[in-house]
Amino acid sequence: MRESYLPYGNLWIDNEDIQEVINVLKSDFITTGPKIQEFENIVAKYVGAKYAVAFSSGTAALHGACFVAGIGEGDEVITTPITFAASANCVRYVGGNVVFADIDEQTYNIDPKEIEKNITKRTKAIIPVHFTGQPVDLDAIHAIAKKHNLIVIEDAAHALGATYKGKKSVQLAI
Repeated sequence: MRESYLPYGNLWIDNEDIQEVINVLKSDFITTGPKIQEFENIVAKYVGAKYAVAFSSGTAALHGACFVAGIGEGDEVITTPITFAASANCVRYVGGNVVFADIDEQTYNIDPKEIEKNITKRTKAIIPVHFTGQPVDLDAIHAIAKKHNLIVIEDAAHALGATYKGKKSVQLAI
């Protein structure tokens, strides 16, 4: 039986990119150091944020955001079922409970009306996912969060370069 693979995406890696990786591998810093700070500064400037923090993966970044947000045992976090497992697993990593809200059939993003239906007294946060590069309805989600005193942690792993009302939507906001 012949195996076939569906590529995740087409990457553009040129000789300059390869040389930069070699330079880092030959340096005194592989996982920390000046290149990480340079990367964080470039990303912060690109998305218009004051700061950026590099993590080893989107999963680790979401886990860190849930930790910083103080999500813990008994807290509920609303997210979408149409995403990578990390959007829900990060809540479980810190002891919280995941509540899935349905999606909008047109965008495949979490539906703000469904978020509202799922809020309980234990709800602490919302993790909307900018699915397939399409920003979620941030105005509606932030209005819901403000109304219920909830934290919003944006999962923007799919949305590097996407914009929402003229602003980069790639700011993991807590």
